[in-house]
Amino acid sequence: MSDLRVGRISALNMYPVYHHLEEAGLPGVTFTDGLPAALNAAVLAGDLHVSAMSSIAYARNADRLHLIPVGSIACEGAVDSIRVLSPVLLADITRVAVTPHSASSVTLLRILLGPDVAFRVLDGPAGQAIADGEAVLLIADEALEAHRDGLAPYSFDLGELWQQRTGLPMVFAVWAAREDAMRTRGPQIDLLASAIDDARAAYLRDPDAVARAAAERFPFPEAYIRGYLGRLRYEFGPAERAGLAQFLEMARAAGELDRVPSIADTAVAA
Repeated sequence: MSDLRVGRISALNMYPVYHHLEEAGLPGVTFTDGLPAALNAAVLAGDLHVSAMSSIAYARNADRLHLIPVGSIACEGAVDSIRVLSPVLLADITRVAVTPHSASSVTLLRILLGPDVAFRVLDGPAGQAIADGEAVLLIADEALEAHRDGLAPYSFDLGELWQQRTGLPMVFAVWAAREDAMRTRGPQIDLLASAIDDARAAYLRDPDAVARAAAERFPFPEAYIRGYLGRLRYEFGPAERAGLAQFLEMARAAGELDRVPSIADTAVAA
């Protein structure tokens, strides 16, 4: 059988899992790097069999996808890498240029800001949009760098705003496979799921080793990386399920999702 094609988020936030997956040297697996929106599209187009995907992209296409509840990218409070940088206070924002690289973050911002704020896709330098009076939604390493560099007078953390609103973790991404891949490559996907679980456990046993390795690949000091990764969660337990369910219900109420898929009865891959 040909290799299992797996998406790999090319940002610091997912490095703890992919670092150990890379070390495991899984046979019969080919990784493709990209940011969430590109990986979402690749799974839906059939170019990838499985990937960590934006949670809202999974929900919008749940009839074609199989949720693999072995992990997530989540936070409970401030996360730093999902940020709105703004020339004005949050309550005064009327226009936002949003990243083209994320789906869950854009939906979350719509939930937080309401229907009257105008959104457009950011198509130029973030600093120019801010200078023109727009707020900007950035994710991943770009958000970390912009916040660190003080790109705007105000910087709002979406993970923190969500936690203040709901008291729940925010699940930005989940693992999902195409349904047709589950039918034809079930054993391969089960082995990948087991390896993801092992990778998450290995990171928790020695997070400092991952921070040291990440500092060699990403433009941030080791101490900063250690603190940043410590604010992220990679589990998909009861708290994450509750946070995801709340997010999807609020997305539906905001007109961002037609139907909320059931996630309560999803079995963990063996």
